[in-house]
Amino acid sequence: MNKYIISILTLVILITLTGCGKKDDSENKLNIQKLADKEKELNDREAAIRLKEIELEQREKRLNLIEQGKNPADTSLTQAADTSKASKDKKKETKKDIQTEITKKFENPATTVKDYYEYIQRAINETGNFDSNMKKAQTYYPSRSAEKLKVAYRNTKVFTVVDEPKVVSQKNDKATVTSKVKQVEVVKNNGNDQEVSKTLTVTYNLTANKDGQWVISSNSVKIEK
Repeated sequence: MNKYIISILTLVILITLTGCGKKDDSENKLNIQKLADKEKELNDREAAIRLKEIELEQREKRLNLIEQGKNPADTSLTQAADTSKASKDKKKETKKDIQTEITKKFENPATTVKDYYEYIQRAINETGNFDSNMKKAQTYYPSRSAEKLKVAYRNTKVFTVVDEPKVVSQKNDKATVTSKVKQVEVVKNNGNDQEVSKTLTVTYNLTANKDGQWVISSNSVKIEK
């Protein structure tokens, strides 16, 4: 009986020890797996951080190349830079167009003719400044050369504005201005200088140039009786 009881107790102890060993092995294996997973997670995170650092370094280099006016290997960034430049150029051009429209809308075409007359009068009245003032007058009448203007007014002694320039018509980039002037010229008659006076009604056709400034494109003259 005692032997039987001892055998049973021994068997129970062996089973218990075996069970504990298996449990310990399972727990050890689980702990090892957790450590491996944790290490993998840390390694993946470190690799991701390094890749991000490399990406940021490359991006910084490309941006530096763009700032220096060089062509970076990254075409997407080049396209972005070109798009940005095109956008700025477009805004600049739009601003210029708006300014042109404002100038054409609010500037009086008659002012151009007045300024043109001002330099003609200075050329005639200011001794020694004929050529320079005629060149300035020509900027208001670009379709006519400065040399032709000089020939037309070289013998003029007096140039007076009788009726101030006024706008007859104005639409978009076209305008018509009329005025009346009195011109005294010195001409040769039988070898002698003779003053000839005439009153002229002049009609000017003007156009607005690319900057929205009115300039004279042509004119027609009517001699008053």
